Amino acid sequence: MEDPGEGDQSGEESPTYGYFSDEDSSDCEDSGDGTVGRTGSGESLNGPHPAAISSEGCGTETREAVSQPPTVLHWVRMSALRIHDNPALQQALLDTQRRLRCVFIIDPWFIRGRIGENRCRFLLESLHDLDKKLRAYCSRLYVVQGQPIAAMEQLIRQWNVQQLTFQQDMEPYSQRLEESVAKVAKISGVEAFPFTAHTLYHPAAMLAANGNKPILTQKAFRELVPKLGAPTKPIAVPDPDSEVFSTKLYSEEDPDVGLYRIPTMSEMGFEDCSLYTNVWVGGETEALRRLPLYCQLRSQNTDNTVDMLFDKSALSPYVRFGCLSVRYFLWKTRAISSSNPAVESVVRQLTQKLLNREFYFVVASQVPNYDITENNPICLQLPWETDTSLLPLWREGKTGYPWIDAAMRQLRKEGWIHYYLRESVAAFLTSGDLWISWVAGKDTFEELLLDYEPTVSCGLWMKSSCSTFLHGPIPYYCPITFGQKIDPKGQYIRTFCPELRNMPSEYIFSPWLAPPHVQKAANCIIGADYPNPMIDHTTAGALCCERIRSILKSLHSLMPNLPQGLPVSTTPGSPSS
Repeated sequence: MEDPGEGDQSGEESPTYGYFSDEDSSDCEDSGDGTVGRTGSGESLNGPHPAAISSEGCGTETREAVSQPPTVLHWVRMSALRIHDNPALQQALLDTQRRLRCVFIIDPWFIRGRIGENRCRFLLESLHDLDKKLRAYCSRLYVVQGQPIAAMEQLIRQWNVQQLTFQQDMEPYSQRLEESVAKVAKISGVEAFPFTAHTLYHPAAMLAANGNKPILTQKAFRELVPKLGAPTKPIAVPDPDSEVFSTKLYSEEDPDVGLYRIPTMSEMGFEDCSLYTNVWVGGETEALRRLPLYCQLRSQNTDNTVDMLFDKSALSPYVRFGCLSVRYFLWKTRAISSSNPAVESVVRQLTQKLLNREFYFVVASQVPNYDITENNPICLQLPWETDTSLLPLWREGKTGYPWIDAAMRQLRKEGWIHYYLRESVAAFLTSGDLWISWVAGKDTFEELLLDYEPTVSCGLWMKSSCSTFLHGPIPYYCPITFGQKIDPKGQYIRTFCPELRNMPSEYIFSPWLAPPHVQKAANCIIGADYPNPMIDHTTAGALCCERIRSILKSLHSLMPNLPQGLPVSTTPGSPSS
């Protein structure tokens, strides 16, 4: 889940929190491992929805299917790396008539060059954790590297697969892939069972509940949500001590065990390094461990806005990789609040964040070419700069604007930055200063951001760049004054731009204004130890404002609901036009 922030930023109170009032949150109780109570209702909205690098040789020692026992194949998706609240996995686990194989397919085309070191490490950590948990059920994780459709076709034939289960991904590319895999399964006589559990509601079901009328605005979405009822509660985790799992479904002597292991970082194209070294540790175990801490920290009243910039308790990376079920996240937090009233505000904020995330999935399900600008019917075709020579400086955190550089350096180092920082770097790249297409920013986030979800990220980038979702005041994040309001002493900048650590607070957001003797005393000469500004913000910002003014003026006669104001300044959480 790419963090969609603290809501709409318009100051409008969410009207959707009350739809939980008719449900008893005490039903969602667990023992700390993700096990919960009854599943609740809402099957029509939340239940099953109809629908080659060789790993040392996927098929190098292919055996005839007739020699293999009947197999149920659970296709592990990158958005479902968990045991808890995983209906697709549960169906496969409870099939007592057939052998179980849980398979994760790594597509080299999708991984290499598109996912950075932090995302790759988080993925591998999550796979190791899932493999460990599966072994409690006398199973294990098989990892195949190759083109997914070809790999699936070969596995179906090689392992005598008779049934296929998987959790549906909501991303357009993934959905097309799932449709192709389902066709391969059908041709092979394999029964496929897709399930929905990566979102609170299935987008198709939401559209149906709206009479199949478009849902393309926050207003239409918010009016619909209260009519849907509470999301389905998470399903209980199968008991690994049950006699159902008393028989080993694989053997360490099985030749397949060595063929389908989890690759190392070096085998994925990165420098070999030990796992579990980052500030963000991947896996379901870590996600469930962090959940109480998440509620505890966010329920504490604090006026220190600087702390949020260094936050390491966010759970959005775990939701994105499916290490934490979004349904479990919501209902467990709700259950905690029933015994701790201080957590109630956390539930409200979380509800709003998750519903904002749902909104983008619903929009993407209706819009072709949602993830690009060309032939995207909701994206304004803005005349972006064709000269992108400044893009590498933005990517590397060398713009000369410390607030922007610190954010980009933290993103590259740790894989996560706070929502305010995401908005700042997005505005700087697009409609605020550089006037470079949002697609370039989206591609950078895809590589570096742990909680990058294509659908959510594209929606937020289009919004930040004024390409769509124009509603109310247009927020503008000045690369100098915005950070000063959040962190006047520059603690964040001093941490991630250490060359500026000794710069006086009055100059740390604009160090080029520091007199030469101040720069010398701070051991940071601008232009030598830290770069000069890549552009003049005053000039570039004014030009971008004029561009937006012209665009809005041209469109306003056709779309009178567009905002007429100009983006000039903002305070945290309260943008002004």
